[in-house]
Amino acid sequence: MHDSLIQLIEKTKYVSFDIFDTAILRAVKEPADVFSFMNASLAAIRGNLSFNFKEVRIKSEKVARDRAWMQRQHSETTLDEIYHCMADNLGIDPSLCQDLKQLEIDTEIQLCVQNKYIYSIFQYASSKGKRVIFISDTYLPHDVIDRIVRKAGYEDFQTMFLSSSYGVSKAAGSLYEILLDELSCDPQEILHLGDNYESDVKNAKKYGLKSFFYEKCLDRAKQCKKLQKSIGFNVLKKSGSIEDSLYLGTIINRFYSQRISNQIGGTDNFWYDFGYKCVGILFFGFITWLLDQVKNNRIEKLYFLSRDGYIMKKVYDLVSPCVSNAPPAKYIYASRRAWNFPAIISLDEKAMNFLVSGTSTLTVGQFLERVGFNPNKINGKIKQAGFSGKDHKVITGRDYAMLRKLFFLLEDDIMQKAVEERRHLMEYFEKLEILNARKIGIVDIGWHGTLQRSFSNLATLMGKSVDIIGYYMGTFSEARDFHSEGHNMAAYLCNFGKPDIYQDTIKLCVEIFEFIHTAPHGSVINFQKKGGEVVPSLEKNNFEAEKTKKAQAVHQGALDFLEDFICHWKHFSYLRVSRNLAIRPIRRVLKNPSYQEAVYLGDLEHAEGFGDVYTKRYIAKPPGIMSFFFNPYRFAQEYRAAFWRTGFIKRTFAIERFTEHFLNNS
Repeated sequence: MHDSLIQLIEKTKYVSFDIFDTAILRAVKEPADVFSFMNASLAAIRGNLSFNFKEVRIKSEKVARDRAWMQRQHSETTLDEIYHCMADNLGIDPSLCQDLKQLEIDTEIQLCVQNKYIYSIFQYASSKGKRVIFISDTYLPHDVIDRIVRKAGYEDFQTMFLSSSYGVSKAAGSLYEILLDELSCDPQEILHLGDNYESDVKNAKKYGLKSFFYEKCLDRAKQCKKLQKSIGFNVLKKSGSIEDSLYLGTIINRFYSQRISNQIGGTDNFWYDFGYKCVGILFFGFITWLLDQVKNNRIEKLYFLSRDGYIMKKVYDLVSPCVSNAPPAKYIYASRRAWNFPAIISLDEKAMNFLVSGTSTLTVGQFLERVGFNPNKINGKIKQAGFSGKDHKVITGRDYAMLRKLFFLLEDDIMQKAVEERRHLMEYFEKLEILNARKIGIVDIGWHGTLQRSFSNLATLMGKSVDIIGYYMGTFSEARDFHSEGHNMAAYLCNFGKPDIYQDTIKLCVEIFEFIHTAPHGSVINFQKKGGEVVPSLEKNNFEAEKTKKAQAVHQGALDFLEDFICHWKHFSYLRVSRNLAIRPIRRVLKNPSYQEAVYLGDLEHAEGFGDVYTKRYIAKPPGIMSFFFNPYRFAQEYRAAFWRTGFIKRTFAIERFTEHFLNNS
């Protein structure tokens, strides 16, 4: 809270608050967007109207105001008069008008929320024994405003002055006269806070009150070029979907209601802000799509696979209570290593491809270690396959041919180990009753769908006849092979790589999509029996500790966004966020990052591998601009190897570094 504001409060007897855009915020970008929400509600409840409600509602208010002035020289109208005009002047059925009026009241109540910053001032004033009042220009009736204000937590106040009750307004000034007359106090004993400079500052001072200007959150947001760049939206643009409006309203209210600092969660809040502004809406879009899918497919149980499913399950737990008949969900331990290896029943082509898979350069010993073999004990077979020893790096096509030969030499050992691990994994499934339903869904980030194939194979080996459907953030064209084998699957952003626009967005940097799904525990190596109970054996390395900490800050930001967003969306749960809206903020980051984004995200280390055998590389950390000039070959090599090439280039040619200071403070 400003020191100057504290001093003003200390010197006054009354503290007066404007209501809308000051004490109360609407969870939409523009106030008129309330009418768009009503239009959507009407369409969902009774089908489309024969007229554009928003246009008719705005026109009716203008007619009502003109009539109020001509008939009784009142500068304010009322909600009743607005809907009377809608019926009388525009020929809308009177009974429909009554329904519309009630819907407007309900919608206003649902979309209004406490301004936490102003509420802190309200609490401070109350704690100092000040008498708190509200004064507002509004057409809504007293009982509705009273409900809105009290619902937002403003309980202990003295009285309320509304233009709809008196027929005069702050804008015209006369409402201040009534306030002063009823309070019978010196005007200088009243401090008024409001967002309209003319009516809340100039007019308040004209009548002798002290005033404090609280600029509208939207007006502050419009001045901030950094916000518009960060979320990929032009907040100056008038039109947009109601989902756009709810998203923007949530972002603007969160980051522009404070007046001390726009920072949340500490001085270094990049990860939290990234989660709140860019990641939360993507998670929401995916989970609402998922809920529609599982309900349509009559899924009995839903399983979120570790580790990508960790945050997905948290989001599901937030969203699903707002949706009827959502299936129960569990988080279960899974990984490529822990499920694919036990699913091997023969060294066929698919099993061999799994054993030799990976994009990082590994030694023969590392390939063996990641599936549980000690290379020191099988040195003879390593040499029999043609390798010089366990430290031989597998690089060329000949190397991979020898690696396949080595695994064939180890076929009996592989089968024995797979049987043992399969027994433990099946016991884990039985303990959690995972396969006891007729129709289940598994949820994962996706890409290729290999885990679903292993899961289905394991279910078959257990003698379970279960219909399994995989639900994914996205799948690439390679997943079509598993689908053609009969593995039913669906994906949110791109299904088998289509449409191209969403696959192309993911492939700008798959690793960043995987980062935002990072769980706070290691990957599962296998399942072991300890103390008579089967438990997952997790990686014990600590190389992802710092990355996990950053991911948790992203998750906190995303979950906070979802809590703010859902508290309003739940009243309009028939609304669906489009894929374009869901991915737009993160697509902007990936396609056109700021220098800061390129540095923070580019410095993340991505680990490739499985089974506790990993190699690490930065997502996008160029050698520096001098390398571009003096060692272009090295620069080109590192560019090609970068996971996120756009970020790599942004960091190299960092002229934006010198302009961002001005953008950040504009």
